[in-house]
Amino acid sequence: MEPDGELLGVVVHSGLVLGRSRDVVAAVRRITAFPGGLALDSVVLARDIHAEAAGRRAHAATAHRRAAEAAQREDEAAAQHESDAAAQWEGTAAAERHHTQTAAMIERRYLPSFDEADLLRLGVTTPAGEARWLDAYESSSSETEDHYRLETAYWLTPLPVDGLLTLVCAWPEIGLPETRTEVILPDLAVRAAETFPLWDAAEGAER
Repeated sequence: MEPDGELLGVVVHSGLVLGRSRDVVAAVRRITAFPGGLALDSVVLARDIHAEAAGRRAHAATAHRRAAEAAQREDEAAAQHESDAAAQWEGTAAAERHHTQTAAMIERRYLPSFDEADLLRLGVTTPAGEARWLDAYESSSSETEDHYRLETAYWLTPLPVDGLLTLVCAWPEIGLPETRTEVILPDLAVRAAETFPLWDAAEGAER
């Protein structure tokens, strides 16, 4: 899930350091409000051996995802072949139902896992005080011999009612322990309501 790309959201917070150690720092560049939730743009900087650890995990995760994508394509092709064969003796409707169920099982089987640990874990606390980790919908990274930078965008939905967030971040695999940071976003619902479609601005400029 991610924000509607045709909406211009409203920046409600920027420049928030979430966690740091000697050679790793994580921060939120900006929090942008939309009627359906919040987009959180984060950055992680690492250096020296921590940068090497992040780079190794990124390369390993990329290789793993490529292998998983290839395996998923093979499973989907096999499922389609079985569906085509089943349609000849079960009927088209029954075969389509079976194919839909099989496709859903295959998709769940190949969902990404936190075990890959190639991204910052970013989340919010639940009323029970546990971390609810968010899904990243965009990420990019760059690395040199002794520096690593990761920029990632996360989506939090629905929009928090009271505007009070406790953000949780962690990337222990590269030396960043779990930390919690409280942030207050006043009048969040009002600010989110100021979001407007980009096409409205384009059409207004033509008049």
